[in-house]
Amino acid sequence: MLWLSLAVSTPAIAATPDEELRALREALAASESRTETFSAQLENLDGEIKAVKRKLVKAAGTLTALDQKLVAVERRLDEIRQVEDDTLADLEKRNADLAVTLSALINLSRQPEGTLIGNPAGLVESLRASSLLQSILPKLKKDADQLSEQLDTLASLRAQYATEREEFNALRDERIAEQEMLDKLLAEKRRAQERVMAASQTEQKRLEKLTADVKDTTALISRLEEDKARQLAEEKSRLEREIAEKQRQAQKAKAAEGKAKIDLKPPVIKEAPRRLASLGATRHFMDAKGMLPLPVGGRIVTNYDESDNVGHKKGIVIETRPNAAVISPFDGQIAFAGPFRHYGLLLIIDHGDGFHTLLAGMGSIDGTVGQLLLAGEPVGQMKNSSKEKPKLYMELRNNGAPIDPMPWLMAENGKVSG
Repeated sequence: MLWLSLAVSTPAIAATPDEELRALREALAASESRTETFSAQLENLDGEIKAVKRKLVKAAGTLTALDQKLVAVERRLDEIRQVEDDTLADLEKRNADLAVTLSALINLSRQPEGTLIGNPAGLVESLRASSLLQSILPKLKKDADQLSEQLDTLASLRAQYATEREEFNALRDERIAEQEMLDKLLAEKRRAQERVMAASQTEQKRLEKLTADVKDTTALISRLEEDKARQLAEEKSRLEREIAEKQRQAQKAKAAEGKAKIDLKPPVIKEAPRRLASLGATRHFMDAKGMLPLPVGGRIVTNYDESDNVGHKKGIVIETRPNAAVISPFDGQIAFAGPFRHYGLLLIIDHGDGFHTLLAGMGSIDGTVGQLLLAGEPVGQMKNSSKEKPKLYMELRNNGAPIDPMPWLMAENGKVSG
């Protein structure tokens, strides 16, 4: 079974029979508690892989925070550009109105002196023009003042845009450096996991065959859970047989030496401590309600149970940046990774206790089926598109049924941007 091969290292020296029996009992206890959390497996990972994972979580956290800031700055730049465009359009309209008024005043000022003498009609028209001018002058002054204010606003907007642009460039340069560091760590992790890659690829092919006829994500999760339960039952049965065999061998050896027979009663298996995969944490997924980060730096644009131009959503949609890093919002294990129906690349993370996270819309997935994940560990990257801002779709499910992710997110993340 892949998860066990990832978790249990081969001992460097031959173990004694008692040590082998104790190891089998611990493996059985870990197997029974696996349906709830993944802490035991992560604790048993190779030291090199655990160290790399911790570095990855830290690097991905920095990168996600930078993506969040870049999205905010980009939005402010878009707003400044929009206000500037609106101001310029208004100025253009005011210029056209003023041009008509000034043209009329210029024509009036060009009338020759004395044209009113002996010309009553001209006198009446002149009086009307004078009255009109008296009413226009206050408006002209008001328009001139507003025009001056708009020009000042335009100058201020352009200065603000320059400042925001400088911040954007600084954040972008910092992100490039952080991305290079993350890429190096990902390469280091792949090298550290090369010894289990063959088993991982076999598991991936097996799951592809197992889920080939599945039509939707609900059926997919149900199929994956059934398969997991079957594998766990098989693993438990195998371990119990090995424990019984080790006990028989121990009894036979002691009998041959003339010692008292040992009790052949089945061992009492104590449940392993229910710890999370966060290397020391002692809480379950349920304890993380209201504390989950967004899986990608960005802003929520579609809420749970809303409709958009694609269809009805049972999750949330997060608008982000090209090549943004995608992270696991909580500890768990990759249950599915690959193309699925209209979702494109789909990643399903099993968090234990019947909870799953579904992520879709990525350009690439960095992880394989069976891989154990720490909260905040990078699992993929968004598409690199210059045409539109990439969007990540996130679903949270409990026992296969979609639930609203918003109450589970940190307060600053659980907001829908307009």
